[in-house]
Amino acid sequence: MKNIITPVEAVALAFGAGEYMPPEAVSEADIAAAAHRYIEPVTGAALASALAAGEYPALRDDYAAPALALGVRLLVQPSLDIRTGCAGSVVQRSATAEPASSEARASALRSVRCRMRELLRRLGRHLDERAADYPEYDSDANILNRCTTDGGFVQIF
Repeated sequence: MKNIITPVEAVALAFGAGEYMPPEAVSEADIAAAAHRYIEPVTGAALASALAAGEYPALRDDYAAPALALGVRLLVQPSLDIRTGCAGSVVQRSATAEPASSEARASALRSVRCRMRELLRRLGRHLDERAADYPEYDSDANILNRCTTDGGFVQIF
C-alpha cells in the first residue's frame, strides 16, 4: 500500500514535543483511511495518488503531509485512549499518571480537528492559486469549494 506519509512521519507531525507515541501505533491502513477521508475530498483521487507516488514533494511536505498526519491522529486517538485485552476495554493508570477526563480528551480532539481543518483549507487555497502546476487537480472536485463548516454552521456554496 503506497501512502502519502509513513507511520514515522505521521507520528512526528501529529504528536508534539513531550508526547511519546511509537510509530507502530499507526498502521498503513490508518494512514490510507485518513487520506481517503480528509485529503482526497480536497485534492481529488488523481492528485492524492500522485502525491503517494512521490510526485510534487513540496506540495506533499508543506501542505498535504501536516494535514494528513493530524487526520491520522483524529482517527487513532480514541483507540489509543482505551486498551482492549482479555479483560475487555480498560483505561491504563499508573502511580505517576492517570487518564485524562472525558472533557479533556474531547477538548484535545477538538483542537486537533480545528488545526487539521485549517491545514486542509490552506492546502485547498494553495491548489486553487496554483492549479496550473498540478494537472491532476480539479477545483470542482474540491469539497471545500462547495461546502464547509464554520462555527458549527454548514455552509454550502
